[in-house]
Amino acid sequence: MTRWTLNLYFFRRFLVSFLSTFVAVFALVYLVDMIEVSRRGLPGDVGFDTIATISALRVPAFIEQAFPFIVLFSAIFTLVSLNRKMELVVARAAGVSVWQMLAPFIAGAFLIGVVSVAIYNPLASFAQGKAAQLQTENAGSMQTTTERAPWLRQNGNGVESIIGAKIVADRGATLGSVTAFLLDGEGVVRERIDAPVAHLRDGAWHIENASVTRIGSPPVNEGERVIPTTLLPEYIEQRLADPETISIWELAPKIEVARSLGYNADAFAMRLNALIARPALFVAMVLVAATVAVRYTRIGQSGRMIVSGIAAGFVLYVVTFLAQALGSNSVVPPVIAAWFPVVAAGLFGTTILLHQEDG
Repeated sequence: MTRWTLNLYFFRRFLVSFLSTFVAVFALVYLVDMIEVSRRGLPGDVGFDTIATISALRVPAFIEQAFPFIVLFSAIFTLVSLNRKMELVVARAAGVSVWQMLAPFIAGAFLIGVVSVAIYNPLASFAQGKAAQLQTENAGSMQTTTERAPWLRQNGNGVESIIGAKIVADRGATLGSVTAFLLDGEGVVRERIDAPVAHLRDGAWHIENASVTRIGSPPVNEGERVIPTTLLPEYIEQRLADPETISIWELAPKIEVARSLGYNADAFAMRLNALIARPALFVAMVLVAATVAVRYTRIGQSGRMIVSGIAAGFVLYVVTFLAQALGSNSVVPPVIAAWFPVVAAGLFGTTILLHQEDG
């Protein structure tokens, strides 16, 4: 009963620390993103409620990128706090080993990982899709920017064109801040079309409120323009949709469809394997945190321990980012790219703890 009570106490302390850190990070990211979104909006055209809604819908997906750090910091803060109150010292004096003390933290990290993958990820993906729709609806009133600026060269009914967008919604079927170039028979641009929104329907892009610029002529508003395309929706989604916006429950079917059509689906496979490996990654983060915070230190040395933990977490993040980039671009198999950082971090933490405890 005493051991169970102690485990439950450590487990509760870790979860409270995680939730507190999560709320603090969420509030900070929300504030920064809201400032960024409001900076893009044109005064008087986009209301504060729209800006606040877009930011609120975007933040959950951003937080997913920070989840490993939140788990790391939560574990460090909890262990440092327990050490300052001599609770870990008393537990060890009572015969509790470091592995028994870490068991509640490992269980909590694994539980958080499962919940973040099975529940939080689908909700974040859904919210990000809604945010993209709102951005598309307000594309004419906002200066939209994105790291993903995909371009597609297409041909339909003898019309060759290139189309790109700054916003991708509806799994690639809706584009915002659209720019399209129509080419002549020799591949030379003859028209440029700019529009806030384009929808893929019935084998063609329907571009709304199109501003058409021809060589030697000023831009002319022509309402809706239709650009035929022979591209399949599955291919458009494969090229335009960001894997980060697709929930774990939708990834596997989309990978199967893409591969059945002969398309490279490694980016989606990388995302799927990274999500599957997330609970184990959180456990590895707890082990890394334990290497710098589980031993008793004086108050003046706590800061150095926290900095060491942050440095270790940053190195792990960089390794994970590079591995995922290699996996997404088919340099290494996605399974290896997803699990290598997790296994490496787990072995690192376990080795250091064994050395600290057993020499």
